Amino acid sequence: MTSDLSELGLLLFVSAIVAIVTRRLRMPYTVGLVVAGIGLSFLPGHLDLQLSKDLIFSVFLPPLVFEAALYIS
Repeated sequence: MTSDLSELGLLLFVSAIVAIVTRRLRMPYTVGLVVAGIGLSFLPGHLDLQLSKDLIFSVFLPPLVFEAALYIS
C-alpha cells in the first residue's frame, strides 16, 4: 500500500514539474505530459501501479472535467 502511494506521489510530482516547464516554454500541457510519459518509459525501473475504474472515475476525472469547464468559452 505504501509503495502504491509513493509511486502515485512520484507521478503527481512529475506532472507538477511538467506543468511548470510547459508554462514557461509556452507549450500545451498535454504535449508535455506525452513527452514526460515517453521519457519515463525509458527509465530502467518501471512503475507497477494498478489503477481501478472506480479510482479513475472518482479521483482523476472530476478535476479534469472541472478544469476543462473553466476554460471553455
